[in-house]
Amino acid sequence: METLHKSSFFENTVYTLKENNKTWIYDLTLPPRLEGGRYVTSTNFTYRYTFNFEEEFEVTNYTGWMRTNWWHSIIWTSIYVTFIFVGQRLMEKRPKYELRSFLAVWNTFLAVFSTLGAIRTTPEMLHLLYNYGLGFTVCISGKP
Repeated sequence: METLHKSSFFENTVYTLKENNKTWIYDLTLPPRLEGGRYVTSTNFTYRYTFNFEEEFEVTNYTGWMRTNWWHSIIWTSIYVTFIFVGQRLMEKRPKYELRSFLAVWNTFLAVFSTLGAIRTTPEMLHLLYNYGLGFTVCISGKP
């Protein structure tokens, strides 16, 4: 394991570590501590209660996959946008569907889900903005 490299990013100190041809970024004003062979940060907001899937989520697996398969997003976005325009053309002359009750249920579900998501993520975002600033919050992952 190599040593940490210290650099500056806007008003924050950033520590990076190269390991197995991967760069891990630790975004702190204090260096991370080594526990059990892994570097651990202590600056993230601590929730009173966390769900199991939050504790077990390995962000590096998914971000690594997206870094190597970024082109999937372009393909699926292109298919989606094409489907919207083609779908509008196909549906122009067809009779309209009565979907008011379905859309009311969908919009209620979406509003509840969005509200719960905002309640869950707002404390973390405010913590990062207050303690580390906008540059850190937007440009650097809060949990390496």
